[in-house]
Amino acid sequence: MQLVSIQNNEDGIFHMAIDDPANQNRLTQQLCDELKEALTMLAGEKRMKVLILSGRKEVFCAGASLELLRRISTDGAVEDLAVGIQMMALPVPIIAAMEGHAVGGGLVLGMCCDLTIASETSRYGLNFLTMGFTPGMGTTGLVPELVGASFAAEMMLTGKFYKGRDLRGRGLFTHVVPRDQVLPMTWDLARNMADKPGYALEMVKDAVMAPRRRAFQDALSRERLMHKACFSHSEAWSMIENSYLKQD
Repeated sequence: MQLVSIQNNEDGIFHMAIDDPANQNRLTQQLCDELKEALTMLAGEKRMKVLILSGRKEVFCAGASLELLRRISTDGAVEDLAVGIQMMALPVPIIAAMEGHAVGGGLVLGMCCDLTIASETSRYGLNFLTMGFTPGMGTTGLVPELVGASFAAEMMLTGKFYKGRDLRGRGLFTHVVPRDQVLPMTWDLARNMADKPGYALEMVKDAVMAPRRRAFQDALSRERLMHKACFSHSEAWSMIENSYLKQD
């Protein structure tokens, strides 16, 4: 079953959708591989001026799967969770249509996009510590860059879930709207971009995303060391496995 689909229904606008109901749109090995393959293909797509990224209506992305965490803990395969590097390096702007819940690495996927449209009633949070391990995917660099050090500390250290409306004006999302308005607003923004010169869009995206890319890259090596130390604790794996059992 293919988990990532790409459509081009309007000039200049491509739509990449994640759809894995069996795994709640978690970042499995297959999903990471398909995302990387799709982004590699799209990087050379000359007709594209803007990319929309969406998940399922109920769940945008539920973070890393247990299978992927085990692989990272044994061989340090951080490249599997480095899809964000490709997203931020994509020449054209990406708009995340985050209708559904997004937690952990799923929320980080949204932060790697240029614009994010969230739902007032969906839940968003960085629950890494709650599940027993330290943040990954560049979280420790991206979150302070977007929301400031103080609120970043609250989000990561408490692992709290927030409704979208609670995060309005915090810098995490471009817009927070009722769930049924997420996709219409996303398409409206995409159409506003698609009538601009492609060369100009690419230069502005590169300039605006530069601080985020640097923060992301700086965080990856630091997070890899934290993961190595964290995953060596038996307590961590007990918490991780219990967390996934509760979710399932």
